[in-house]
Amino acid sequence: MSNEPSFDCLRLERPAPPVVRLVLNRPDARNALNWQLIRELKTAFELIDRDNQCRVVILSGAGKSFCAGLDLLDQNNPDSLRATIGDIKAGSRSGMRAQEYMAEIALLMRRIQQPIIAAIHGHAYGGGLALALACDLRIAAESATFCTQFIRLGVSGCDFGVSYTLPRLIGGSRAHDMMLTARVVDSHQALDWGLITRQTSDAELRDAATVLAESLCDFSPYGLISTKQAMWENLNATSLQQALMLENRNQILNGLSGDVEEAAAAFFEKRKPRFD
Repeated sequence: MSNEPSFDCLRLERPAPPVVRLVLNRPDARNALNWQLIRELKTAFELIDRDNQCRVVILSGAGKSFCAGLDLLDQNNPDSLRATIGDIKAGSRSGMRAQEYMAEIALLMRRIQQPIIAAIHGHAYGGGLALALACDLRIAAESATFCTQFIRLGVSGCDFGVSYTLPRLIGGSRAHDMMLTARVVDSHQALDWGLITRQTSDAELRDAATVLAESLCDFSPYGLISTKQAMWENLNATSLQQALMLENRNQILNGLSGDVEEAAAAFFEKRKPRFD
């Protein structure tokens, strides 16, 4: 990205030219989500979406955890709230504005053109679990643990999109168990349930996520974009016909990009394709 902004609670790195790594950078607080980090995440994702050189995003956490959830000490900080939602008198309106502002991150992560890989270690609790679930791929270290946590805080166990994303990954029965009981799930159980699809050691997590991201960059740019789009949209498809209509549209648009001809030429010439 040109003129990359400086963040206080995020680090933005480029392990490879088409790959951006976003690192939640509040290690002393186990990367808990304060309002500043939430604002910076939204800004970063919006900028990345406009960066056509970026093909894949890796989301990870500094220190001992991916993200331990909401920063309870900061949630009712009037200065932090004012910087986030404006100068609104405390009450139901300000609470809803703040809730919606935070929850919009899940929609933004779904909407951006790049696939997002969550590289998870340590705690992925509450809002941290929600961030991981909003990603398109999840790779976890052996130290990773997952918990919805919300119900422990005196609120609904359903928050930040988790009641949508979690049952679609692990099924309704297991999602009920996690959300109603705040059950802690380790990385081995998460792999068995399909909450994650890849597991590695803590020492290898960073490199494994980079290798996975770079492997996606071997595919055509619009192929990645349209696959992400169709997968998310067709989770809500009401019929096979509806799903096929979007798939057919995307395949025709991909065919007009010139990438199919390049992929075929590369196959016959026994080389990697060069997608522009």
